[in-house]
Amino acid sequence: MKLSQTFLAAFALLLLPLSAARASDYPPDYPICSVYDSATTGPFEVIRHTRRLPGRLATLTIAYRGFLRGLYPDSDISLYVQLNGRQQLIQARAGTNNDAYVFLDAGPRGCGKCMRYMNTPLCNAHFAAGGQEGVWVCEQPTAVESDLFFYAFDANGNQNAWDISLAATAHGQWDSNLGSNYFARLPARSSCW
Repeated sequence: MKLSQTFLAAFALLLLPLSAARASDYPPDYPICSVYDSATTGPFEVIRHTRRLPGRLATLTIAYRGFLRGLYPDSDISLYVQLNGRQQLIQARAGTNNDAYVFLDAGPRGCGKCMRYMNTPLCNAHFAAGGQEGVWVCEQPTAVESDLFFYAFDANGNQNAWDISLAATAHGQWDSNLGSNYFARLPARSSCW
């Protein structure tokens, strides 16, 4: 008799509804840390800002302060960037720190939770594609960013070491370390605390 009462009590506990675990509802681009890694090579400064690991929340800023800036406007300068074997030629912009620069973002940004009453381009596209209400929708990396950051992270979202080759060009002239390109390495990271 005692065994059956114990069994019934255990069985009754199993029938009780389990409370669902609730996670926080922060947007996918919400930073949980802030770590900067930087390197200088020739006329280039490379700055990586990590905002979450694991995950792809990291940006890369490349500032150029070389001789081409004295010959051409910053808007005429393009920066050749190779990151872990993936390469792009990217139009520079005039910076506020006496440089021409490019800014690249590896992860989602500009996230917003879409509700039916919202009339934003991201939410309108989300609902037009059959998306549900109450879902975080974010701007995604451009094709150039997706290609460049392809090998920047491992399968778990941790950062690989970033081997970066750089050069600048404008109107057929190159600042490329005599054709060898400038090189910088940023360390691998698996956390950003």
